[in-house]
Amino acid sequence: MRRENDKKLCMLLATAKWEDINAFRERVAHEISHETSLTDAAQRFTSLFVETFPSIVLARVFAVIPFETLPATESEFAVRLAERLGARDVLGPKTPVLSLLGSHGAELAWRARERSSGHLAIPLLSKAMVEGAPMIAQLMSALKVDLARLDDGGPIYSRPMLGSTNQRFYVPSARTARDFRGNFVIPAQDFVALHNVETVFGMAGSYVDGMLIAAILFTNESLDSLTVDRFPSIISNFKMATTELVLARRIYGPVVRNRQPQGGDASGQASR
Repeated sequence: MRRENDKKLCMLLATAKWEDINAFRERVAHEISHETSLTDAAQRFTSLFVETFPSIVLARVFAVIPFETLPATESEFAVRLAERLGARDVLGPKTPVLSLLGSHGAELAWRARERSSGHLAIPLLSKAMVEGAPMIAQLMSALKVDLARLDDGGPIYSRPMLGSTNQRFYVPSARTARDFRGNFVIPAQDFVALHNVETVFGMAGSYVDGMLIAAILFTNESLDSLTVDRFPSIISNFKMATTELVLARRIYGPVVRNRQPQGGDASGQASR
């Protein structure tokens, strides 16, 4: 017999009722509990969002992880990025890295995190570097992360999330939102135009060991803040279902290489 929380839902974010969101929450908890690594769980988490809410063009999950604990592929990616930024000497064992754990979206090329050409492992090298990347800067701001710690070479935490509530990331209009420097918060405006991206929002939390986890959703719905505020607590279900994996350091699963990417990415390249 099929469980009630296994029923497939399909709806708009704006019209989802509380009972719909709770059914989705239960489905997330049930399906993710079977995964054997955090990347597998994050991949399933993103696919569930896109399957359930078709207005989500792209869903992604990131975690902030020390450079020294990255697998070889992610480590090499972070080194190359630091070199391009002229900051290889700043990248050290404790440098926090924004690591892409899961990805799913409208394009086939977005459905495996390993195919990302620009976001697989982004080293957070300094406060100035983060502030120069508008979307990352706004995400860190939403998480209330003290970026000054990056210049001190220490780990970063979101104090309000340690043992308390989750946080949310919200960009009402991907087409118009700009940071204090006048730069688009969502820099890939070609992606925004091509896929009719309107609101971008996310949810984030912290595990008991302090590791930050965040999910970001790019949608072609225009959503107000009250609607968005109904979803961030879903990250709690993800955390509860994956805490044992995190504590056991089962972060990265096997790399998926059995499917060739098709279509463009969110920045006009083969994979985003």
